[in-house]
Amino acid sequence: MNILLAVLLAYGYSPGDSSWNLVTLGDIPERAILFAELAAKDGGRSTIDLAAMLEMTGRFVEAEHCYTLALNSSTDPLLSEWLENRISGSRPLDTLVILSTVISNMSDTDALDISVEIPLPVSHPPYQRIEKLAGAFIAEENLMVQHIDLLPPRTTVVLPLILHISQQPYNFRPLPTRYPGISDSVSLKDISSLIRTIPIPETETGPGPCLEIAYLLRDRADDAGLELNITGGLLRIGPDSLLFHAWNQIPGTGIPIDVTLFHSDSLRGIGHCSSDFIPLWNFEHTDGHEVSVFYPQQNIYLDISMQASFADPDFIAGLLKLFPMVLISFDNSESE
Repeated sequence: MNILLAVLLAYGYSPGDSSWNLVTLGDIPERAILFAELAAKDGGRSTIDLAAMLEMTGRFVEAEHCYTLALNSSTDPLLSEWLENRISGSRPLDTLVILSTVISNMSDTDALDISVEIPLPVSHPPYQRIEKLAGAFIAEENLMVQHIDLLPPRTTVVLPLILHISQQPYNFRPLPTRYPGISDSVSLKDISSLIRTIPIPETETGPGPCLEIAYLLRDRADDAGLELNITGGLLRIGPDSLLFHAWNQIPGTGIPIDVTLFHSDSLRGIGHCSSDFIPLWNFEHTDGHEVSVFYPQQNIYLDISMQASFADPDFIAGLLKLFPMVLISFDNSESE
């Protein structure tokens, strides 16, 4: 490698900033990508850095190609897993997802008059469309609701919701320095500085306490004159696994802010929408809960959870034919 180029690439490099000092949170200059392309000719880590920069400038097809080259030469299992996730995140997503709300009566008494609420899934344009195909819930304003008259002792009910999700990887860069409807005193730099004040537990190996962190950022942003929403969704881990995740969003812009991601990869932490992050709903309407259950009895203990999984289209088609009355169809019009 040319010595001057090596100095340019090494100067100011920080993993937390995703790339070299030529890159800002707002935009990625073309010369930074050219330097990265030259460095990548030597292979190794530079290929991954180039792929990351291509991904963050919205050149997802080229990024996938570079990530694949790096994966083919990787001997580190953890790096290979990360590269596989970046490859899938750079590809369009068109899939069926089943959200299963599971309620178990752990008591020895009948549970009566149970009301179940989950947030209403909505599309996130311009990069995502959610179509509600079928399920055991009925849409009411910003919620999906279902009523259970009777749940006998030691029994479990599963309430499914089947979604068709079409999503393109997307990037909002170049990000505007300031945002409509926000105090003139708040800039992009102020937002990134605010995010850096949010601590991330060092012991966490997974997504971490994302919901608590999203609420914390929302409260601190409100004090600074910036309104933020809390978005709930799914995080793809590998080809088959889905984890629930939460992050913030600037209302009216669609721009996401993910504090847990920002601390390890600052450029992806703001304004980046790879297809391995799947937004589903606004958490503001359910106080941050995926499932809320209400019932009048005091002597009842219910175990409540929600699970998410990819669905096989043939299985879903067969299920709808066999049990057309079990799954209640929805109006597919979207509320944005």
